[in-house]
Amino acid sequence: MQEYYRDTWAEIDLDAITHNVKQIKDLHPTKEIFAVVKANGYGHGDAEVSKVAIEAGVSCLAVSGLDEALRLRNSGIEVPILVLGMTRLKDVPLAAENNISLTAHDEMWIEHLVSLPLTTPVKVHLKIDSGMHRLGLMTEEQVQKNFNRLKMAPMVEVEGVFTHMATADSDKEYLGHQIETFKHLIASLDLSDVKYVHLENTATLLQKEFDFDHGIRLGLGLYGINPDKEFIPIEFELKPALKLLSNLVQVKKIKKGDKVGYGATYEAQEDEWIGVVPIGYADGWTRSHQGRHVIVNGYECEIIGRVCMDQMMIRLPKQFPMGTEVTLIGDGMPVERVAAEVGTISYEILCLISDRVPRVYKQGGKIIAVKKMRFE
Repeated sequence: MQEYYRDTWAEIDLDAITHNVKQIKDLHPTKEIFAVVKANGYGHGDAEVSKVAIEAGVSCLAVSGLDEALRLRNSGIEVPILVLGMTRLKDVPLAAENNISLTAHDEMWIEHLVSLPLTTPVKVHLKIDSGMHRLGLMTEEQVQKNFNRLKMAPMVEVEGVFTHMATADSDKEYLGHQIETFKHLIASLDLSDVKYVHLENTATLLQKEFDFDHGIRLGLGLYGINPDKEFIPIEFELKPALKLLSNLVQVKKIKKGDKVGYGATYEAQEDEWIGVVPIGYADGWTRSHQGRHVIVNGYECEIIGRVCMDQMMIRLPKQFPMGTEVTLIGDGMPVERVAAEVGTISYEILCLISDRVPRVYKQGGKIIAVKKMRFE
């Protein structure tokens, strides 16, 4: 097991991943689940999360780019993997050789794909733009023409057809519009031998009134987070899998009028105990966290002064021993609250945790692995 030499770490509960997959499988027992493990598994560790999710019943994986897919293949994962983003045409043979499915998202891309001199068939999922206006084909004519073009190509297998929802966690009317648009655009296609038809992300699949009887892409829910608890109340518990933890590396008493941090932006209004925490913006804990709080021994402690590259300072209610644990994300400080207080979303907070923060994996209440991603 690897060692790490700095008192900041992300703790990943793999049992929570298992729990979350099983909750979704119980909710949708007949559907194929794609575990979305792009961006290093939303900061949790792509290979580690994938292996546990597969054991729990996930049948497919989804990533952003070919590099991420190859990384999973190199870790020994053999289940179907879909690249959700664009793949360069010159890299299609490599994807085909590694049994990695690609997104067919653009007419010109598809036109060139079907003329490639492939020696190994490539699997593709046709991407339909139902209203998000990111990747995908928009009109009936485009969808029908390019679906047929792909079906006729001897070295191409149309494995899936899909779209993506723009407002599943915020606007049910537009969500319903997109679903109906998708259904309309695929109505004329012969999908009898297409294995996966999928549109549901976590926010969509948690809303029973929008149930779409095909595959689902489990992203944020895989990691135990409801995209919006107020907008999408659910009847079961999702368990957050990640905690971001650190320790106090120095505790000192400053006097009234003393200033703290770069730019001297904080001035003590009275004699105060402060603590130094070894985490900063190079770890993904950005300067926007100034003025927020972390948890120390059950106390909410304000982040004072500017967050530095590698360290930050917090105001303590009393003296604590050096080495006292600090919770940045975890019990008492859920990632949803962290995100709301800096004006962003949980996805961004998790994905920003940099690769110099070691990941400590726990299962059955015990540490089973430590991964220092920067030094693989």
